[in-house]
Amino acid sequence: MAMSLAASLVITATVATMLIALYGVAVRPNLVKKVLCLSLFSDMVNVLVIFLGYRDVKNPLPPVLTEYSSEGVTKLVERGVDPFPQALTITAIVIGLAVTVLMAYGVIHIQRKYGTVDVRKLAGWEE
Repeated sequence: MAMSLAASLVITATVATMLIALYGVAVRPNLVKKVLCLSLFSDMVNVLVIFLGYRDVKNPLPPVLTEYSSEGVTKLVERGVDPFPQALTITAIVIGLAVTVLMAYGVIHIQRKYGTVDVRKLAGWEE
């Protein structure tokens, strides 16, 4: 089955945003910007994981069996989306939020102790 134009645009935009976020983590010397880029990268990974469960069928169904018959099971198997990526993503969102808060807490303490959040100044590369 060929991928639709909308699906390919979503994947392309998500991968492009991931690359921009990685660029921000690698190049930006500001720790706050690095935290934001890591958070953005994490969100884009979640979008890709959700997209793994996408079914390119007419009228996709949520992963819930509503009709207790062989016809209902057949309909769910043919048109139901995969619930596993959804479960992984909700877990990743909660863990990502906790990690982002922890990184922000660390950046705040670095700012209080050293008076800067610039990695170059913290490493002593720029006096």
